Amino acid sequence: MLIKYFKFNQLSKIQKALLLFGLFMQGLSLILFIGVLIGIFNFDDFDIFGHSGIRTIAAIAVMGCLSAAIGLNDIKEE
Repeated sequence: MLIKYFKFNQLSKIQKALLLFGLFMQGLSLILFIGVLIGIFNFDDFDIFGHSGIRTIAAIAVMGCLSAAIGLNDIKEE
């Protein structure tokens, strides 16, 4: 369903890679956040360089959003 929605066959290889990477990173951040909510992980497990765990999980989600947006960029140079 997502492949049809994103017109996956019309994207170049790098766009496909960025889109898939972005969706993977968004899914990963969602799984990590749900894992923290149900008690599998602690936010302290994701402390990196003094930043809080929620900030690290949010950074993963933002990186996924940005890479997916870049992958779906369809500006054509003429």
